[in-house]
Amino acid sequence: MKFEGLLDNIIQLHLASQQAAGQTLLHLMNLRNWLVGAWIVEYEQGGEDRAEYGKKLMPNLAESLSLQGIQGFSASNLKNFRQVALAYPGFDPSSSASPLGLSSLISPLLPTGSSEEAEIRQTSGELESEKRQASGGLFLAFPSLQRRAQAEADLEWKDTDWLRRLFRALSFSHLLELSRVENPLQRAFYELHCLKEGWSIRELKRQKGSLLYERAGLSKDKEGLMALAREGKLLETPQTIIRDPYVLEFLGVASQTYLTESELEQGLLEQLQSFLFELGSGFCLMGRQYRITMGTNHYFLDLLFYHRDLRCLVAIDLKVEPFRHEHAGQMNFYVNYLAENVARPDENPPIGILLCTDKDAAEVHYATGHMEQSVFVSRYLVQLPSEERLAQWLQEERMLLEAREENHHG
Repeated sequence: MKFEGLLDNIIQLHLASQQAAGQTLLHLMNLRNWLVGAWIVEYEQGGEDRAEYGKKLMPNLAESLSLQGIQGFSASNLKNFRQVALAYPGFDPSSSASPLGLSSLISPLLPTGSSEEAEIRQTSGELESEKRQASGGLFLAFPSLQRRAQAEADLEWKDTDWLRRLFRALSFSHLLELSRVENPLQRAFYELHCLKEGWSIRELKRQKGSLLYERAGLSKDKEGLMALAREGKLLETPQTIIRDPYVLEFLGVASQTYLTESELEQGLLEQLQSFLFELGSGFCLMGRQYRITMGTNHYFLDLLFYHRDLRCLVAIDLKVEPFRHEHAGQMNFYVNYLAENVARPDENPPIGILLCTDKDAAEVHYATGHMEQSVFVSRYLVQLPSEERLAQWLQEERMLLEAREENHHG
């Protein structure tokens, strides 16, 4: 072995060890925080002296822990632990396999020769209320949370394995932010995106704030919605991937600011990472101002992407005005050219996305109706949408969709 090889081996081992240690610590902290929250819930439900502390339980508990020299358990943190436990009542800490599980966290508390794992005893299908770690005295039964998990009509695929995966892959900050989403299907939508796209906590907050669930194509696609509810899968179709509207607040411009198309394009490329996050996973940039030559005429497509999951080219044309029917014809020209001259034989047909400041749903319907869903029209916003404005847009889209279905069946 040469010196360079020795050095490289040590560096690789060090980096791998750091990564493994970080993942272990993340999981154990999630496990610790959930257990603390679960104990608080059980105490509130059945603690013999809970009336003595009442509403001041969190401040009293935080103060007592601080007097013992234990940091990181402020009243607000304890409330957060409790909230995550209530949001994920079906999580089973004893199911987490070593070395990233319960035994790693509590083994120092157990005398030599005692059992490392609490036995799970069931009577008539229910956990016994008094399940404690042998000789360790840790209370590991959570009947209140178990009843809550059974009462909630949650999604069947969000089982123990799914919860274990969440607690291992995501930080507690992620879990806390997700716990604030009350609708189970909506929370599952964000959980899936966190796991699939590796969102940071900042990106999760941004996507929640931009109301991604409501404006995703999924909200108008019954098949996609049912697939998510049944199987926990996000369907990879143009209808579910293309959003409306796209939120481009990262450009840092006011809504009344006038942008030229070149300025808008330049701003998006300067903030390419944020733009790709907004587009969603799978988009790969292939070029800007992509030239299309027909005889002696040259045309320029603003942005050309390839989507790995859809396995097709995606053309994006930027408009700094509301949608007009001639925009659809222009995009259809681009898509047809790409299909015949750029796309490979093993790829799916290209699709086009027109990004406009606004659109009329009926005009879009008649302008794109003959294009076999290869051209999509989406709005873009330079500021986060209000729930009222978004609700109005979604209602318009759904009414148009229902009218189409009635005409089709009629």
